[in-house]
Amino acid sequence: MKLIKYILFIVTLIIAVVFIQELHSANVLDDGNTHIMVKIPYLTNAVGFDDGLLVWQAIIFSLSIGVFIGFIIALIQIISQKAEIISLKSSLRKVNDELDLLRNKNLDDDIDLVDDENISDKI
Repeated sequence: MKLIKYILFIVTLIIAVVFIQELHSANVLDDGNTHIMVKIPYLTNAVGFDDGLLVWQAIIFSLSIGVFIGFIIALIQIISQKAEIISLKSSLRKVNDELDLLRNKNLDDDIDLVDDENISDKI
């Protein structure tokens, strides 16, 4: 199963590289030499990005930001689930301790048996 997953991952990467190469070659202006540039807000103000990014660079940049945000969200979810598991284990341990105490408790200590003869004498 792992081998199939790795093979599918490698095939997906190869397809993505081919797609990005075709995208880069397809986004050329009419003169044939100038590639289309994409300007991203707040990034194009930085030094070296005045003209913008190439189309393939913009796509890889946006996908990378999306993957990074996804990892951060997954990390937060994992940490919150771990905290919930720890609290549930603590409450389970308390309930198990209480159940063990109830199992070990003597039932004869709390029950007072009264004979029927003694009841009729008292009436």
